[in-house]
Amino acid sequence: MAGSCWSRIRRSGRRSSRRGTTARRSGASPAYRGGSVGRRIAGVALIGAGEIGQFHAETLARLLDARLVAVVDPMTRDAERAASFGEGVAVAARPEGVLADPEVDAVVIATPTRFHAPLIVDAARAGKHVFCEKPIALGLDEARAAVAAAKDAGVRLQIGFQRRFDAGYARARQAIERGDIGTVELLMSTTRDPEGPPAGYLESCGGVFLDTTIHDIDSVRFLSGEEVVEVFATASQLIAPDRSGPFDIDTVVTVLRLRSGALASVTNSLRTAYGYEAGAEAFGSKGKLVIDGRGEGVRRFGAEGAVDAYPRTYRERFGEAYRAEMEDFVRRVVHGGEPRVTGEDGVRALEVALAATASQREGRPVRVGG
Repeated sequence: MAGSCWSRIRRSGRRSSRRGTTARRSGASPAYRGGSVGRRIAGVALIGAGEIGQFHAETLARLLDARLVAVVDPMTRDAERAASFGEGVAVAARPEGVLADPEVDAVVIATPTRFHAPLIVDAARAGKHVFCEKPIALGLDEARAAVAAAKDAGVRLQIGFQRRFDAGYARARQAIERGDIGTVELLMSTTRDPEGPPAGYLESCGGVFLDTTIHDIDSVRFLSGEEVVEVFATASQLIAPDRSGPFDIDTVVTVLRLRSGALASVTNSLRTAYGYEAGAEAFGSKGKLVIDGRGEGVRRFGAEGAVDAYPRTYRERFGEAYRAEMEDFVRRVVHGGEPRVTGEDGVRALEVALAATASQREGRPVRVGG
């Protein structure tokens, strides 16, 4: 579980309160402002100042090629807290003024999921490059509309699958591409949270498949370089058996069939006794690669603890990856180039996650794509 499932303009700090009212033309380059002479700096607005939004705000404030211009969130205290990482950062309750601000070159969307696709469309039409937390949307139609809006506007759209920027995942992908383990035949991926989210969170995110499993789906696509053609998912309620809603499942196994015939298994749990775990294994005709849940080594663990403890939160496990993905997004805004995780990647992962949701509820395999 990570990412975001969630003004009048005010400015904190010492910077001028002048605000623009017109949008930069589509795909326009960042201005030469601030920093060393001649350095191109991207003005970035954060929309959504929840847990992951706070992390992104701190990262943006530290990047040499970025300047945190504004934070948007209806919760003023959260917005002001995120704004405090920078100087002279505007605080707003609604995004319209920020999207019209010519000082904003790009936006980072970390709102509740239902706002993702509409904000991508609005930002793209305003000529802003977009980083959006996963999932890209709750449904395929609005996800595809968001990707089309970014393409039509000529702006970059990056989706927040931070595992692609983790050193272990990146090394494994490179090893697979080199043929170090031969032909990939099996993949295993897992995400296990120390505890479940607050009541109502999974409903707002579209359920565990769109909130948690989708990370593993993207990891399988990333590591294998293949698309998923069939999904079968099953789940149980073992942590809170007294609850019976469609979004209350907490223990999940998903089997993915890839185009080549290779298989992938994904396991998810919303309870661990030892901390946060996210890892993967790729098995091939010449060997296997293991991305440990901590990022290194093989560990023994149990309810009493771990010999080498797992991280307690997803931020500990993927902190560097989150920073790397944001740095890479800003680099693409300033210097150009296709994002390493595109809007289409977001659509493909969402398509599989929705198929897994249907499979679990209907008790049958579900085909993906044409």
